[in-house]
Amino acid sequence: MNMAAAPSPATAAGTGGLSPARARFTKRWTPRLVAFGEFIDGYDLLVMGSALLFLKPAFDLTPTEVGWLGAIAFIGAAVGLVVFGDLSDRFGRKVIFVINLGFFVVASLAAAFVTEVWQLMLARFFIGVAVGMDIPTSHAFLTEIAPRARRGRVAGSLPNMMWLGGAITSVLIALALRGVTGENTWRWLFGFAAVPALGVLIARQFLPESPRWLRAQGRHDEAREVFTILGVEEPATPAEHLRKKRKLRELFTLGTGPRLAAVTGFFALQAFGGAVATIAGPLVMQASGIGAQYSLWFSLAGFAAGLCAVVAGAQLIDRINRRTLGIWSCVGVFLAGLGIAFLGPKASGLLLAFFVLYSLLTWFGPGVLSWVWSSEAFPTHLRGLGSGIAQAVTRLMIALNVILAPHLLERFGLRSIALYASAYLLAAAVVAASPFLATTGKELEDINIHRA
Repeated sequence: MNMAAAPSPATAAGTGGLSPARARFTKRWTPRLVAFGEFIDGYDLLVMGSALLFLKPAFDLTPTEVGWLGAIAFIGAAVGLVVFGDLSDRFGRKVIFVINLGFFVVASLAAAFVTEVWQLMLARFFIGVAVGMDIPTSHAFLTEIAPRARRGRVAGSLPNMMWLGGAITSVLIALALRGVTGENTWRWLFGFAAVPALGVLIARQFLPESPRWLRAQGRHDEAREVFTILGVEEPATPAEHLRKKRKLRELFTLGTGPRLAAVTGFFALQAFGGAVATIAGPLVMQASGIGAQYSLWFSLAGFAAGLCAVVAGAQLIDRINRRTLGIWSCVGVFLAGLGIAFLGPKASGLLLAFFVLYSLLTWFGPGVLSWVWSSEAFPTHLRGLGSGIAQAVTRLMIALNVILAPHLLERFGLRSIALYASAYLLAAAVVAASPFLATTGKELEDINIHRA
């Protein structure tokens, strides 16, 4: 008798009714396709830093217009984060995936064809809303499919690698197009964002729903099938403890409120300071007297250093105490910022060295930890909204940075970087005062079961 002729019940269940090829595709590509949304986020929100170098002469922008053009997408993202973070908790992660990238494709193409500044601001706002749809949804999804031994890498390092990959791509395209498309470079930069977004939109239609979200809805058989397909062990925590009626006030109770405050505060502070190495990077370099082309190269160096740092940090984030990593990496970024502010103006070599160090340390610790903590802190039925609130405040802080940066750099030059770097000292203090951020090696349900 040919024992291979008929699959065993376990094998049939293991594919969840999918063909073996489809099951292999789902297991291998689900984390990557979810995280790839951050590539699009990184490309689009960071492309503005490069595009502003071309938009300023094209529209004769004032410092105020420069600030608002840089900030408006972050404001739109804040709206999308809260609204769609809540909807992803109510209706599931996958349904938001279906609509958000389609919305993004249309808005990106619109941004490439505007003729007035107000039209560009409107298009950038809606692009931000689309990005805000994706972030809490993908953030929650990755956390919910990650084994506890690799949750830091899957939910923190992987999306940040994608994000930095998008940022690097935006700078490389800006450099490549500069001598070809001239004053229309910014149009091409915006339009290219629609290409990967469309590809991800199509591929994500084949993804399953989050198994932990299904479990929290009482859909245990479906959840079990998805856990099996993804090769993730089903949590030992009894499912009946996880199915809770959604009460938004639970986010602000004594159990969850301090965690919401801590992760939001940490995320917002590190993002305020970290924008120096991201969207405001080209403006920082330009303030040093370096031309637009060299500003892009400096930004590229910072992003490349950041990517190396995330890869290196991925080897440690699930092995050492995350609080220790958070405190000391924040202190290091603060010291690097002082180097930019007070030693950078003296020599371009020192400026490059401290800027790269600032980027490296930002991404080695706080840039990744903020993503991990802001999803771990909340139970499944509130994870999208809780993460969305933390990210929304963060985006508003980045918007504040971008609005202030042109004015501060124009008035104080590189010394203004000391202000941004100081945010990391406050971030380190938040971590030191929050013992519950020591989440390394703990099962997701165990972190939240006493509040679920």
